[in-house]
Amino acid sequence: MKKKKILIFHYNLQGGGAERVLVNLLKYLNLNKYDVTLKTIFGTGPYVKDVPDGVKYSCVFKREFKGFNTMMKALPGRFWHWLFVRGHYDIEIAYLENSPTRIVAACPHKDTKKVGWVHIEFDERSTPCAGFRDEVEMVTAYNKLDRVVFVAQRTRENFVNLFPEIKVPVQVIHNVNDFDKIKRMSQEDISIDLSEKALNLCAVNRLFAHKGFHRLIKAFKRLENTGLIDDVRLHILGDGPERNNLEQLVADNGLSDHVKLLGFDPNPYKYVSKMDLFLCSSYREGYSTATTEAIALGVPVFTTDCSGMEEILEDGKFGMIVPNDDEAIYQGLKDLLSHRERIAQYRTAIQAAPPLTTQSLVDKYEEFFDSL
Repeated sequence: MKKKKILIFHYNLQGGGAERVLVNLLKYLNLNKYDVTLKTIFGTGPYVKDVPDGVKYSCVFKREFKGFNTMMKALPGRFWHWLFVRGHYDIEIAYLENSPTRIVAACPHKDTKKVGWVHIEFDERSTPCAGFRDEVEMVTAYNKLDRVVFVAQRTRENFVNLFPEIKVPVQVIHNVNDFDKIKRMSQEDISIDLSEKALNLCAVNRLFAHKGFHRLIKAFKRLENTGLIDDVRLHILGDGPERNNLEQLVADNGLSDHVKLLGFDPNPYKYVSKMDLFLCSSYREGYSTATTEAIALGVPVFTTDCSGMEEILEDGKFGMIVPNDDEAIYQGLKDLLSHRERIAQYRTAIQAAPPLTTQSLVDKYEEFFDSL
């Protein structure tokens, strides 16, 4: 049987959730059935080395450079498709919003199925326009696609409500996580001592402003006077442009005994698996990879109300979801730390649930590819 030729076009392979789940998908796809090419605009990021051998990988530029978006907008998408893609595929997938979508939407081959993947919940109409000349070009591009796939129900609803003039068929497919690898790596020892007398919390993400780590730190400061965090330790794993600001915020508020920034570790699972509670303070998510991984490791979650959280936590069965504002984070933590038996109840509910499997998620992707 002839293999279906699939191109997946992405921005780079930096250490974010979208890149991690993309590599997971490639690892488990049936390469006897699909001829898969992964092409990125930039050849940067720690996940380049994790692209499976059976997948054809190439990048357009070795490293990122200033002025890329300006250069992209100077010429039409069809020119960049000709320059970057240089091939004919059965399916072309823009695995990220903005520039990848602009390029895939410009595919000139009428027999090629064009797919856009949306990973985030947009806060306004202008948000997904960064890689386009303007909103009109963005809407036109999306209307040239054959399908738009979303990683969570709310992400889909948000997009459909914001852009009712985009008439492309839409559907939801959840991200692929490598659960066997996660559990195997979680067995490793960690380099910090966790006191059995302390309640150990952790948060894992790239240190960007929209991940809201500063909100956690400020909530901890307010909780300091209540006595509820006397035995609580928050461990933050990740690196990014906000690291210096967050370290200064911890120092300025005298929280060094309670909040530790541990930096980036390629194996966060060995930390998460040993924690009592996982925290997510993001302003927005699509379908949080880190939160899904915490649940897979049996760790309860405290999170702001972002896209995907109701699905991951089964409407609060596996953790607490609070409104997405600073006061709600503070009040929610105060409530949970005042009634710590709930954490144990969440953990029991996770342990009683059917285990998540990678193959069941991959099957959804293969069914989708076969349906196009």
